[in-house]
Amino acid sequence: MRSARFGLLLCTLLLNIPGGAQAPSSTPPQSSDPQAVAVVQAAITALGGATAIGQALSWTFKAEMRGPIVNDDVNYTITTRMAPVQEVSTLRGIRKRIPIIQSFFVPALLGSVLDKEVKDAEFSMSHKGTVTVNSKPCTVVTFSMSATAETTLPDQVWCFENATSLPVRVEFILPAEVGSSVAPPGIIDFEDYRFVSRVMYPFSINIRGQGLLPEIVTIQSVTPGTSAPSPEFNSSAGDIGR
Repeated sequence: MRSARFGLLLCTLLLNIPGGAQAPSSTPPQSSDPQAVAVVQAAITALGGATAIGQALSWTFKAEMRGPIVNDDVNYTITTRMAPVQEVSTLRGIRKRIPIIQSFFVPALLGSVLDKEVKDAEFSMSHKGTVTVNSKPCTVVTFSMSATAETTLPDQVWCFENATSLPVRVEFILPAEVGSSVAPPGIIDFEDYRFVSRVMYPFSINIRGQGLLPEIVTIQSVTPGTSAPSPEFNSSAGDIGR
C-alpha cells in the first residue's frame, strides 16, 4: 500500500463478535485471524481464484452511471500501471509525488483488490461475526493497518455473503487501490455478479458517498486486457484528481 494515506472516516459497521480458529489456505500476515483469512480466501476462490484474477492488467468498461456526480453512459478504462512521478513546486522547493485518481470503477475490481490486500503484509484481518445485509446473512471481516487490530477502528469492513462467499458490502474507510486509482471512500453495495473471462465482476454497484445521494453504476460490459496502458484521467466518468 502507498505510504501516503487518506484521512479515515468513523467506521459504522464495526462489530465485536469473536470467532474461532480455522487453518488458512495461504500464508497471511502473522497478526491476521486465521478464521478471517479462511473467509477471504473463500471469497477469492468464488471470484475466480488468484490465478485468473491476476491475468488482467487493465479493464475497459461500458456502463450507465446515475447519481449526483454523473448521469450518463460512459466508456472507461482502468489500468494497473502507476502514473509517472511528477515534480511539484512548493514554497520549500520541489517535491515528487505520484498523481492519484479517485475512480468510481475501482470497486468493480473486487477480485484484484482483495487478492492484493490479502498479500499485503501491512494489513491484518479480523473475523467479526455475522450480520444481515439486504436480507442476506453475511460474515464480517475487517482489514486494519495497525498490528493491534482488535483495539483500533478498522481501515476497511468487508461483508461476505455466506451462501456464495462473494462481497456484498464494503466500507472503504481506507480506499482500495488499483494502479494509480483509488475507490471513493464510503459504503458500497454490490449485486448482480457475472463471470467474464473466468472472473466474477459485480455488474450493479451502489456507492454511498459522504453526505450525498448514492452514485449507481450499472455495468453493461467489461473487457479485461493483458497489457497495462498508461492511466488516463476521465472527468466525464466522475474522476477526481489528487
